Amino acid sequence: MDSIKYTRSRIIQLLPVWMKVFLYRVWRSFWFVKTKILPWRYHRDPYSKERIIYIDPRRIKYAMKKEFGIYRYKGRVLGGGWDKNLMEFDKHVFFNSFCKRFEDNVNWEDTEYYNRVLEQIRYGKAKWSCRSKEDLDVRCVKLDEIFKDMRKHGYRKKWNEDEVCVNIGRNGELIFNNGRHRLIFGKLLNIEKIPVQVTVRHKNWVALKNEIFEYAKKFDNRVYAPLTHPDLERIPSYYDDTRFEIIEDRLTSKSGTMLDIGGHWGYFSHKFEDKGFDCYCVEKSKINCYFLNKLKESENKKFKVIPESIFSLPADIPAEYDVILALSIFHHFIKEEKVYKDFVGFLGALKAVEMFFEPHNPDEPQMKGAYRNFDNDGFADFIVQHSSFSKFEKIGLSDHGRNLYKIY
Repeated sequence: MDSIKYTRSRIIQLLPVWMKVFLYRVWRSFWFVKTKILPWRYHRDPYSKERIIYIDPRRIKYAMKKEFGIYRYKGRVLGGGWDKNLMEFDKHVFFNSFCKRFEDNVNWEDTEYYNRVLEQIRYGKAKWSCRSKEDLDVRCVKLDEIFKDMRKHGYRKKWNEDEVCVNIGRNGELIFNNGRHRLIFGKLLNIEKIPVQVTVRHKNWVALKNEIFEYAKKFDNRVYAPLTHPDLERIPSYYDDTRFEIIEDRLTSKSGTMLDIGGHWGYFSHKFEDKGFDCYCVEKSKINCYFLNKLKESENKKFKVIPESIFSLPADIPAEYDVILALSIFHHFIKEEKVYKDFVGFLGALKAVEMFFEPHNPDEPQMKGAYRNFDNDGFADFIVQHSSFSKFEKIGLSDHGRNLYKIY
C-alpha cells in the first residue's frame, strides 16, 4: 500500500505544471458536482410543486441575516441552523425608513435607508442597479408608485417586481428572505393576504409534512379538518370551513374562553384564537396530540392543549366557559354504560354561556349495540335536560350534512 502511495506521489511530482493544474481543476469540478449540485438537485420538498402560498404579511416577524439566492436555492430543503441566524424584521432600518416615508410623509432624503444606499453608491458599490444619486432618486419614485398602486388596487402579483420570498424554518415559522419593499408595503397597508414564494424549507419541517401525508394515506389521502398553516393549506380535508363560518355567525360571545372537546388537530382552537378567544383544546388521542402540538408550534399559537379525558380535566383548567364546542364527539360517550354515566355527570357540572353541538347520525354502523342512542333533536334535548342550559336551536348543516345546534 505504501509503495502504491509513493508511486502515485512520484508520478504527480514528475508531471508538468500545466498538467497538475488541469488535473486539479478536473478534481475540483467533480467535487463541486458531487457535494453541491447533486444534493441541491435531489433534496427538494416532494409535496410543493407549486411554490406560491398566500400569507398575512404581519405574521412574518423575522428575517434572514444572510439571504439565500432566490434562483440558486429555489425549492431546496436544507438542514442545519440557518433558521436560527435571524433578526427582527420590524426593527430593520428598511422598515423604520419606509414607515417614516409613507406614514409620516418624510422626504426620502431624510430617511436612513436613502442615506445608507447613497453612501454605498459613493463608495462605488451599485445597489439595486443604482450607480448614482440620480438612479437612486428614480428608484425612490418607483417605490412611491408601487405603494400608491398597492393602496389603490391592492396587492397585485408580480407588479413590476418579483414576489416576496420566504423560507420556512424547522418548526414551520415563516422567515423573510427577499422582496422587502413589497412586504413592508403589505404590512403598512394592512393587506390581509399576499402571494409569496418559498425559497428554502428546513428538512425538519419537510419531515413533518411527510408524516402528515403518510398519516393521510390511511384516510383516502385526507386529513380530518383544514390545516391552517399556509404551506399545508392545499392538503385535502374531510371537513371544510363551513362549520366554523356557521358558528362564528351565531356567536353570542365575541371573546372570552373557549373549550374545544375532542379538538383533534386543533383547527377550531387556531381559528378562535385568531378571533381573540383564550382556547382550551381537549384531545385524548396520543397520535392526534402529536400533530396537534406540532401544528400549534408551527403557527406560534398560545392555546392550551389538554391531553386528557374530558371527564378528568386538571385542576388548573377553568370551570366555566363562554363557548363550548362539541362537534361530532358526544356520541362516543353514550356507547357504554359507564362512560354514559360519566357523561351525565359532566353535563350536570357544566357551566358555559353557549355550546355548539354537532350530533351523529343515529343509523351509523358504529352505533349498533350502543348503550344509548338518540335522534338529533333528541340528543340536543338530552343535553338541555341534564345541564344548566335551557334552550337549543338548529343553526345549519355541516358540509357533510350533519345538523349543527346552538345550545344556550
